[in-house]
Amino acid sequence: MPGLLSAEWGGTYTEEEICAIKGSTVKLQCSFKFPPTEGGREIKVKETFWFTKDPNEDLRLDPQYFGGVQSECHGNICSLTIADVRRSDEYTFRFTTNHSRGDFIVTPAVKVTVIDLKVQVPKFIYAHGTHWYDLKCVSTTCSPWSPSSYIWYKNGEKIQNEKSQVYTVEHDYKDSYSCAVRGHEQAVSPPECVAYTSCNKVVYSKRHICAIQGSSLDIKCEYTSYGYTQKKFWYRTDSSHRRNPSMTEDLRSDPQYEGRVELPSETSGNSTLRIKNVRQNDSAEYRFKFTTSGFKRRSILPGSTLTVAAVQVQVMSVTVEDSHLVAQMLCHTSCLPEAPFSFVWQHNGKYIKNGAKVEVTLSPGDYITCAAQQHQHISISPHLYVLKRPSVSLSHTGDILEGRPLTLTCYIDNFNYSSATVDYCWYNKKKNVSSKVRVLKKDRQLVFKSIKSSDSAEYWCTVENQLGKKTSEPVFIDVHYPPRRPSLFVSLSGVIVEGQSVNLTCSSNANPAANYTWYKDNQFLTQKKKNRYSLTSIRPEDAGTFHCMSENKHGRVNSSSVVINVQRYWVLTMAAAVGSVVVLVVLVLTAFLVLRKKRQSKKSNAQYVRGGTFYLNSLSSTCESRAGAAGGEAPNQERNEVVYSQVCFANSSDGPVDASTTPVVPLRRLVEEEKDGLVYATVKNCVSGPKPQGGAGENLN
Repeated sequence: MPGLLSAEWGGTYTEEEICAIKGSTVKLQCSFKFPPTEGGREIKVKETFWFTKDPNEDLRLDPQYFGGVQSECHGNICSLTIADVRRSDEYTFRFTTNHSRGDFIVTPAVKVTVIDLKVQVPKFIYAHGTHWYDLKCVSTTCSPWSPSSYIWYKNGEKIQNEKSQVYTVEHDYKDSYSCAVRGHEQAVSPPECVAYTSCNKVVYSKRHICAIQGSSLDIKCEYTSYGYTQKKFWYRTDSSHRRNPSMTEDLRSDPQYEGRVELPSETSGNSTLRIKNVRQNDSAEYRFKFTTSGFKRRSILPGSTLTVAAVQVQVMSVTVEDSHLVAQMLCHTSCLPEAPFSFVWQHNGKYIKNGAKVEVTLSPGDYITCAAQQHQHISISPHLYVLKRPSVSLSHTGDILEGRPLTLTCYIDNFNYSSATVDYCWYNKKKNVSSKVRVLKKDRQLVFKSIKSSDSAEYWCTVENQLGKKTSEPVFIDVHYPPRRPSLFVSLSGVIVEGQSVNLTCSSNANPAANYTWYKDNQFLTQKKKNRYSLTSIRPEDAGTFHCMSENKHGRVNSSSVVINVQRYWVLTMAAAVGSVVVLVVLVLTAFLVLRKKRQSKKSNAQYVRGGTFYLNSLSSTCESRAGAAGGEAPNQERNEVVYSQVCFANSSDGPVDASTTPVVPLRRLVEEEKDGLVYATVKNCVSGPKPQGGAGENLN
């Protein structure tokens, strides 16, 4: 906008001219600038986009480019990526700001030229008795252009180890030659004859064909052969559908194409494959093959690639206004035709306009469709509805029983499910506050083959498409089931005494809640909704075997039994008294035995002097006098009262004591103080040892 914006506004392209091989990916880049403020107001970018012809049409919304271009910006640098470029064109970048005059188009545009390769055949050179040709791979549309590496083909088969732009061949009258840039083999040049025009070659009229599903189309080629053609047919390059994957198969004998494929009457050097009522699985690469008496074509060069597309509606923007909405939409196909399709729009089945774009006001329940104008009866897009709020319907009414099947369906009133595209989603949430919402399934129906009690929860669904999202009211699924086997509890443990209060509790899980019936000795007691049976001030005649039965409308089940015994109070008191006496007697006897044992232990320890050895002074006289005194006078009971564990006779002053001559002394008389019996295990002579000081009585103490 000359004269309206300062020099601070502008933009530049990284490249202004680009040569691109057909089918390759091209990336354009533009850097732009603008002042940070203008008239004291901060300037901000509102929108950036690329266009070809109409400066108001974003290239991303152009039916000829839709889905094939991608635009992105990082700061003040924006790029446009064009995938599978097929046509030469000029691309321009535009940005708008919040400034009243801040709308800038960066010129001149970037010119992208698609390269068409060709084998250039110069005049021959005669040398060494033959004709030589220097074949050259050149671009007819973009010059100068010189890639570093090439690939050459002879009759559609790759020539190994040949990378230069020029390929020299000897005089050849029957073979054809093609070339391609290495890494872009899909953009191979048409084959060319060298010496004559009737060499073996096939040239396809279109490398890429986009067709509407349900339509009919023709795939054409021109061919020449050196010699009489014996056999010719069309085939698919993919082998997945062939009966014999290793062999090419005439489409006319393929069951998948039965009744849909024909070869119309042909003129010399032309062949046409006609496919009727094309389907999605017809998308493939198709080639023509012929044989002569001396040649069988085995070409690896690409043929014609067919893409079968459906018509689709793409929503570009939606504005909600009160109870309706305003939508801008684009009609397009999933493939990019060489010539754009013409489209027609319908609102609720009625025609509204022609063209690829439409802006329309819609209310809940309305739908919009578009179709290719040439094939309106077969190419209608899926219905795009303004969705109403859905509801949840159940496969059956009444109680929902555990173990039974159940299907929940997300239902929209007056909705054509077969022709509409809608995304469904199911959710649920348990009734307790702490539970979380769970996403269950993305489908119109939620199926329970055998529903469980744990599935009890609130369920709802959502429906969503390009025009919005709606959520149903939640439905509570309450799964019923018969009572589980009840558990029976008694409030008191141990001995139950008459006069106490006893509560029996029957616990059973059931839905709906169970009623409880009580039995004593298998005789009916009572039936109540509460699960407790009380015996206040229990009596001996209340004793017995009790059980309960849990019951709801879906079933019943008995608990295990408990036995209650009731003791009279005076019997329990007497038993307690007898028990106390018995305990007292046991305690007294225990104390007596412990004291007796302690006394015996002290006296036994007193008999040991100096490590447990027993000494006597003046042993001979003492023993004689005591032996004489003893003389068998001690009664047997006295001799048996004390039994010493060891008696040791120490040496006398005159030397060792001879056990054979030493008189036997009754052991009890050696210790007159002993009144209690002590038992000694052995009696022996001590061969040596010190004499104790003092008399025998002192040593004995």
